[in-house]
Amino acid sequence: MDRRRMRNKWKIGFWICLLLLIVTAAIGFYSVIDQAVTLTYMKEGYSDTEADLESVIQIIEQTDQSKQEVKMVLKEHRLYEYMDFETDTIGLERILLIFNNDSLKSIKKQW
Repeated sequence: MDRRRMRNKWKIGFWICLLLLIVTAAIGFYSVIDQAVTLTYMKEGYSDTEADLESVIQIIEQTDQSKQEVKMVLKEHRLYEYMDFETDTIGLERILLIFNNDSLKSIKKQW
């Protein structure tokens, strides 16, 4: 009878260890996937910010900062078709170009 109890304890111990191993592996797998997704979104955000910086550099260097000239420079921008040039605010990826009397007044970040 004593040998039988010992075998049952080993079986219980084995299954508990196996369960802990599976749970630990699942948590590790989730952590790796979560990090990969986070890094992908961060990289996308950085490229949006870099695109905005390039657009602002072009606007500053190539125009007198009037709305018409800014519109001409932004024709190559990937979001050009969504930009509303009728208002005093034009949104790029992460920044807003704010105009006053058809002249660039300020540049603000959206979020």
